[in-house]
Amino acid sequence: MRAWAGWAAERAGLPDEAAEELAEAVDELLTAYTYEDLDPVGPSAEDIVAVYLDGLDVDDVDPEALPDLLARRQFTMPYYGTRIGDDDHPRLDAGDPDERALLIRGEHPEYHAALADPDPDAGSVVDGVNPRLHLAVHEIVASQLWDDDPPEAWQAAQRLLAAGIDRHDVLHAIGEVVTRHLHGALTGTGPADPVAYVADLARLGVQGSPPPKARRRR
Repeated sequence: MRAWAGWAAERAGLPDEAAEELAEAVDELLTAYTYEDLDPVGPSAEDIVAVYLDGLDVDDVDPEALPDLLARRQFTMPYYGTRIGDDDHPRLDAGDPDERALLIRGEHPEYHAALADPDPDAGSVVDGVNPRLHLAVHEIVASQLWDDDPPEAWQAAQRLLAAGIDRHDVLHAIGEVVTRHLHGALTGTGPADPVAYVADLARLGVQGSPPPKARRRR
């Protein structure tokens, strides 16, 4: 709770005084109740593990490979709830592509107003980015990481994480490779080049290759 509150305060750009007040409120909450006093507000540990193992026959999973599998899927989608506009979605299944798309959309509040416009061409660019295309790329990256297909996507993510790059920028780095090779298929302007895409993923984060560009967070 304390770590989440600090992260959220920084992300929201709270001034120091407000961030300190938030931290004090969290401390008061945590000291006022024991775990047994609180009503369940989220899924159980068993529910969470079931989500991350969704679609797999656990008997066929190598026990030694299980930690990496869970790490990959938790990296792909560490959240199980989100808020979009006035709509709360407290319990979503990251293993379901449609519900995962909602979670991804919730990660990009800067695009919510543009996406809510019934005219898909109105406000199609936000800070130089097409929100719908951006989310489509994020969904492709998330699906590939979730399913480990191609495995080079998760291998690239691990190399970037080991280099100290955070999740946000790792996803963008892989997304840039997706856009470079699959943009034609996404926009209907040309064919995709999956072979070149996998080859570029294999080079991403390798020592000596150009580092991915860090993007300013909103």
